[in-house]
Amino acid sequence: MKHNILYFGLAAALLLYLFFGNRGIVEYHNLLKIRNRYQQKVDNLTESIESLERELMLIKRDEEYLETLIRRELNMKKPEEDLYILKDKNEGLHSNRDNKSN
Repeated sequence: MKHNILYFGLAAALLLYLFFGNRGIVEYHNLLKIRNRYQQKVDNLTESIESLERELMLIKRDEEYLETLIRRELNMKKPEEDLYILKDKNEGLHSNRDNKSN
């Protein structure tokens, strides 16, 4: 009878250690959550890099697209365009161009 209680106590202690110890199942699940969050960040950054690489290739191949980007960033306009700069409370300055057809 004493041996059964001893074995039961050891088994209970072992189970508690497996679940709540430094390398227990609870810690394992916490580490999995952390790993998944980092994996999501890596996936988002990879997607962002791919998008930037596509834009870079477009800039290298399409001069008209490059010109449009430069004019937008520097608030410049073509002679036949009107340039309107609108101040947005949340995002700073924005520009809006209208082509003159008259």
